[in-house]
Amino acid sequence: MEDSDTADFKARLSQLRHDLRTPIGHIIGYSELIEEEMDAEALSACSHDLQSIQNAGQRMLALIDQYFGEAKNTVDDIQLSDAQFQLRMQLNHIAGYSEILREDALDDGRDYLIGDIDHIIEAQVRVIELLEALGARLFETKNSPKSRQLKLDTPETSVGLSSAESIVGIGGEILVVDDDPANRELLARRLARSGYTSITAETGEEALEILENRRFDMVLLDQIMPGKSGLEVLQIMQTSRRLRAIPVIMLSAADDSELMVQCVLNGAEDYVSKPFNPVLLTARINACLEKVRLRQNAAKQLKIFISSPGDVIPERMIVKAVIGRLNEEFTGRAYLIPILWEEEPLLASDTFQAQIHPPRHTDIYLGIVWSRIGSPLPETILRPDGTVYDSGTAFEFEDALHGFKKNGHPEMLLYRKDGAPTVSLEDRNAVLDGLEQIDRLQSYVDRFLIGEDGSYAAAFHTFEEHTQFEIMVEMHLRKLVERILSGGDPKAN
Repeated sequence: MEDSDTADFKARLSQLRHDLRTPIGHIIGYSELIEEEMDAEALSACSHDLQSIQNAGQRMLALIDQYFGEAKNTVDDIQLSDAQFQLRMQLNHIAGYSEILREDALDDGRDYLIGDIDHIIEAQVRVIELLEALGARLFETKNSPKSRQLKLDTPETSVGLSSAESIVGIGGEILVVDDDPANRELLARRLARSGYTSITAETGEEALEILENRRFDMVLLDQIMPGKSGLEVLQIMQTSRRLRAIPVIMLSAADDSELMVQCVLNGAEDYVSKPFNPVLLTARINACLEKVRLRQNAAKQLKIFISSPGDVIPERMIVKAVIGRLNEEFTGRAYLIPILWEEEPLLASDTFQAQIHPPRHTDIYLGIVWSRIGSPLPETILRPDGTVYDSGTAFEFEDALHGFKKNGHPEMLLYRKDGAPTVSLEDRNAVLDGLEQIDRLQSYVDRFLIGEDGSYAAAFHTFEEHTQFEIMVEMHLRKLVERILSGGDPKAN
């Protein structure tokens, strides 16, 4: 025969199963009603979302039997934290898909579905309240004060549904890291609806690999994952000069206040519990990115003029990528603005040089040459002494040099690629033109960079391979920006 404490525990557990199953039954039932009311076209578009809600509801019923079934005799038999985690994971799916259904119904003019979808969302909120009260209800005894009985129809539990349409994302690219595929899909779809683009990663290791090769405005990072946890990924990011500047919002279904504190202390901007309220999540993302952009606006802006003929286009793109990485590294301190002619909307109604930002009015001039001096300029563009510039590239170099001599800026970096380009011997004119360009470039270099005694009158850097160039440029720009920010002399050792 069961003793009175065991009987009391089993009675409370039975009531708990009943209370949990009731709103879950509402979730499944209303989703089935919506399925029946939809026409064939709408059902085809929404069947995946509805089926996902129903599957999550059925899994929750199975989890209730697994963790709170009749075979449990004492509190020691209950794995409370694991049960809460698993149930919250399914609630996250239900919340995400139901919000998407609601927005689709509004967009498509199917207002008759809104009431049933709202019932699903309200039932999901009721389950959350029950999960939060699990500990108090399980540890009750006949002689302990009764925990407050939840009122499933309390008005305070309703969601501010009308506010979902009032928050719009401010744009940006976000990396979503979560080992659960449904979570990744829901987050990606939710972010797209809020005006963001996203890339997803299944593990912390995959996320770190992606981050090494691509820049993001933010990372949404799940805490509990196989392999590296979210906290471990966050700690690794903080050791990188570039990655530590990317804002991170942690996501977790585990209600662990100490873990939240650890994440914030290790550099996380915010912490959102699962199942997340989509409106709250969007608001948190907006606030976080707005904070980053305010820091950028307060940072010192440095214009970098990237000058070269058309034979080093890959190197120009390398410089742009390096600037992107340095902007992450110098977030809040400096914001580097690359000036590239290929990204400017140049109009046929004026000359090329008349429309680009004057090199002398920038902070850093970065020149790259290899085998060409560049294209000739129209006769309307002359040096102050009336002579013709050797090319457009020569004009940019001399304009920057004139600015430096007169005003002390821009700082000037010059790179020369070694080796000769490959030219088909079948095209005689191309060979002759290539040789002429090399001769003209060498003559120009001798005139401006080599002294009469053969010594170097101005410093420049040589390279052979793209990797060597990338490492060199990043190192030089980083040091130069640091010196500019410190107010020191960029020419000092």
